Amino acid sequence: MTFCIALFLITLVSVSNPCPAWGQNSDRVQLVGFNYPPFYQVKSGTATGIAVDLAEELFSRLNREYALSIYPLKRTLSMLENGQADCVIILIKTPQRQKFLHFTEPIVTARGLIWSSTEREKNPIHFDTLQDLRRYKIGITRGYSYGQEFDNFLQSMNVETANSDYSNLLKLLEHRIEIFPGNELVVQSLINQHPELRNKFLRSSKTFFEWDLRIAISRKSHLVELLPEIETVLADLKREGIVDAIIQSYLQ
Repeated sequence: MTFCIALFLITLVSVSNPCPAWGQNSDRVQLVGFNYPPFYQVKSGTATGIAVDLAEELFSRLNREYALSIYPLKRTLSMLENGQADCVIILIKTPQRQKFLHFTEPIVTARGLIWSSTEREKNPIHFDTLQDLRRYKIGITRGYSYGQEFDNFLQSMNVETANSDYSNLLKLLEHRIEIFPGNELVVQSLINQHPELRNKFLRSSKTFFEWDLRIAISRKSHLVELLPEIETVLADLKREGIVDAIIQSYLQ
């Protein structure tokens, strides 16, 4: 499949061989993503990750060209809402987002676990209900949803916000926060990537939420017409074991 990836970081610096300007090819799918290892990550000016590999598999089977740009999450959502982009491969469905996005069936389900530092805790944090976590100072990542119940619970918690999950893990090590609610796949990937994080954290056995990660398509996009075909291809990719193989390749 012929495709082209244009990467823009927060400063909107483009890499070599950029795609044509948006709007020059109405058939080209305009994907957006955000820094969210192992789903999206930028290394040496190139986008890699679970979502990038899934996009390649999906649009190859749909015989569609695509361009991918990486932005902060807030801008990614704004572009989808305004019809400036067609699709994001990995996103959590929320009532607010459903107002401007169509969501596919789940591609991946990831557990939400409570993480703590081995320097502060001898054992993983145990909780039967969310109220058991009230005594801890908690770190969250800006723009993320932790499920409706947990999001509501956070409004009465002692909360400190960071710009990334990685920053929250560092805050745990620096004792600036006591617990962090993290996606198991994301946190494990960060630990694998950064030697300074290894063997430094405990995780709860109980989940506070399970994230169903889906493809989200702007309601203003021509791609909405392809939604039934996209669902069919995703089902094939899961049945053939391709989705699981892609995920595992980023966790080793």
